[in-house]
Amino acid sequence: MVYLMFALGIVLVGVSGRLVARAVVVPRMQIKAHLREISDYGFDSIDDGILLSPTERFKQSVRELATKLGRSMMSSVPMLPALEKTEITAAGYYVISPEQVHGYRLMAAFGLPLGLFLLLAASATPMTGLPLLLLLTSIAAGWQMPAFMIRKRGTKRIDEIERALPELIDILIATIEAGLGFSAALSLVSQRMVGALGDELRLTMKQQSLGMTIQQALDGMIERVDTPSARAFVRTAGRGETLGVSIGPVLRELSSDQRRRRRQAAREKMQKAPIKMLFPMMFLIMPALMIVLMYPAAYSVAQNFNGIG
Repeated sequence: MVYLMFALGIVLVGVSGRLVARAVVVPRMQIKAHLREISDYGFDSIDDGILLSPTERFKQSVRELATKLGRSMMSSVPMLPALEKTEITAAGYYVISPEQVHGYRLMAAFGLPLGLFLLLAASATPMTGLPLLLLLTSIAAGWQMPAFMIRKRGTKRIDEIERALPELIDILIATIEAGLGFSAALSLVSQRMVGALGDELRLTMKQQSLGMTIQQALDGMIERVDTPSARAFVRTAGRGETLGVSIGPVLRELSSDQRRRRRQAAREKMQKAPIKMLFPMMFLIMPALMIVLMYPAAYSVAQNFNGIG
């Protein structure tokens, strides 16, 4: 009986400790979640040492340093082109400014060759010839790498949104014809969609909940991801909301039109494939094939000449 009471006391102490920890941690987590939501719209978060962990303070310091470096770089060397805001938002980075990206590029242009230099110095490699060429190449690679990664991510997200839009329209048609309004249907679908399009829809519905009209929120989505399919979707939705007509048949026609456009884009890529394959075949496949085919004959001829000699 004593052991049972002792075990029960331990369990109660553990439950009490968990409830106390939850009471302390949950409000802080809710505050951080609210601050992240506010930062999605471009507002600066509260710089409070109590709310920010050491890792977050370090990240914030790096962001501030990158912004200062990028701003001074753009003012002193204006001929260096900076990324457009639309290219950055297309990649899903809503709160990063072009100046900040410029600062990251400058930091990478110095950091990458510095790391390579320390590695070469530790291995006692002389800084001549190939090592010097690698150092110079790393400067250009460090400068171009952030911009390349942002553009590549933006292209990938835009392609993903283009592929997912017809499925979104089909789901909207089903929910609208079931009796929901367009805004309610879009809010319901945005909570369940995953991927880039789901992120954009959730941000759009957050903007609408803050006081924007649905048309203004959708126009903001177009500014972030400007694609032909998204523009057609926003125009159709705005026309239906403005005229007050049933939007279901219009969306069904839009869905079939976007699928037709996607098939045409696939045929266009298929027709370009032989031209794109020509250069790899000429410079990569054909030389290896010629070596495989011609080497036995050349080896036999060389052996015959050596036997005659």
